[in-house]
Amino acid sequence: MPFVDFAELKTRINIESVVRMLGLNLRQTGSQLRGPCPTCKTGGDRALVVTPARDLFYCFAAKAGGDQIALAAHIKNISVKEAAGQISDHFQARNGGTGTVQVDRTSSPTVPPAQSTKTGFDPDAYASRLDPAQPALAPLGISPDTFKVFLSGYASTGLNRGRLALRLDDRQGNCVGYLGYALTEQQQPKIIAPNGVNLGDHLFGASRVQPGPLYLVRDPLQVLAAYENGVENVVSFLSDITAQSLVTLTSLMDTVGCETVELF
Repeated sequence: MPFVDFAELKTRINIESVVRMLGLNLRQTGSQLRGPCPTCKTGGDRALVVTPARDLFYCFAAKAGGDQIALAAHIKNISVKEAAGQISDHFQARNGGTGTVQVDRTSSPTVPPAQSTKTGFDPDAYASRLDPAQPALAPLGISPDTFKVFLSGYASTGLNRGRLALRLDDRQGNCVGYLGYALTEQQQPKIIAPNGVNLGDHLFGASRVQPGPLYLVRDPLQVLAAYENGVENVVSFLSDITAQSLVTLTSLMDTVGCETVELF
């Protein structure tokens, strides 16, 4: 197989062109393209989400995402090397060897850190002591940069020692405390709540939600994974689904203006 420069290929061929190449049945929803995943064949008719402005996709059914090359690899169930070769060959054949011209990109707006309420400790100082690049976090499949965005990382001291410390905010972006997320099966429970916090009263990721369709997933790490692959408006419950947690969800939707929710 001829050598393909991945970086150069991605500058020529945008993800929308790859969507058309693959014949995916996706519909425009706001700034995203959504539809069923023909590979997974589960998750309903909105499991696959493509964000053209960031050249990223995320499949809620497979809990996987990436760039346009990764999309082709996922849909065709082949390696990324094979996918890059097929993309390159396809567009060279169609365009006399020139490929397509990449559309203009606009960066996703950066959400400034919200001001934190006083919770008996300094959340900014706590975040500065966390290690987002600790090797123990690598099996989670989330990049250190994403942990940094969520002001989270490996905790080496305190109640969350040996766990992933995930910042938990209320709807307004005020820090409620830090969750302790287990890194091994031996660490129980899976999520440790901050003192005085009822997990059923909160949705992870709620402060980032904007008007529009909402995705509900079953684990906080899926919120981070979706964000990493260009999909926002994703929240997760932190405990068993109860009447109170459903009230919390519907209240968030009413307050922000989310008319629909998709459960994955």
